[in-house]
Amino acid sequence: MVGGDQMPKPSIFSNRYDEQMKKRKRIKIIFVVIAVVVLVIIAIGILGSILFGDNSAEKAKAKVQVEQNKKVNKTKIDNPKKDENLKEKDNSNKEYALKLSNGEEVKLLYNVVNNEKQYIGVMPKETKYTISPSKQNIAIVENTTQKLILIDINGTSKEITKLQYVSSKGDAFNEKNVLKSNPNYVWCDEPKFLDDDNIIYVSQLPWFNKPNIKYLWKYNISTNVHDNNLPSMGEISGNKIEYGNITSEGLEVIIDGVKNNLTMKK
Repeated sequence: MVGGDQMPKPSIFSNRYDEQMKKRKRIKIIFVVIAVVVLVIIAIGILGSILFGDNSAEKAKAKVQVEQNKKVNKTKIDNPKKDENLKEKDNSNKEYALKLSNGEEVKLLYNVVNNEKQYIGVMPKETKYTISPSKQNIAIVENTTQKLILIDINGTSKEITKLQYVSSKGDAFNEKNVLKSNPNYVWCDEPKFLDDDNIIYVSQLPWFNKPNIKYLWKYNISTNVHDNNLPSMGEISGNKIEYGNITSEGLEVIIDGVKNNLTMKK
């Protein structure tokens, strides 16, 4: 019986015995060579898969990372001001804390526009204050003491209250003494910037025996002078004094319901 790849062995008595044995040997050699070649090919394939497969995975991973980096860089290029805007937002809103002589603490709020500080408000909200048109100064009236405080854009404060009133007869009236004897007296109230150099405010000065009448006073920052004889309007008095808008004609001042325009002489 001959089975599989087995070949019949030649008879030693055959006159072709040597020739058949050589042929049989050549066939075995061919089979061995083929088997070795197949094994080598398989081994190369397996080894290549191990060596280059991981490398391909790494390349694919690196490619994905490169694509992601490109997207991030593109986003930064498309939005070059995004990070700057975030920084400006973080740094734009700031405040100064100011301790007043009456023991109260107020916060002066400002932001930064084009690298320039600008006042935007005061906390707490019930604080009586005014901001200059240039937003570089704030004036505050303290509760109870009625002190008028001027604060520049760097947070430096100074008191600008009219500390004493001298009558036409030469009698001097000290602010502290007047308020001590009459706590309801209005020495200084409702400040309002007329322009960057002038602040107006409401007071019962120059009278002490007319509790229902109030007068409009002006303080000039450059000269440090208080005056109740106002340009274009003279002496202004009434039971109720209110402020309107600042227009091209000046500040609207409503005296007992009647509107007037207060301007500074140029």
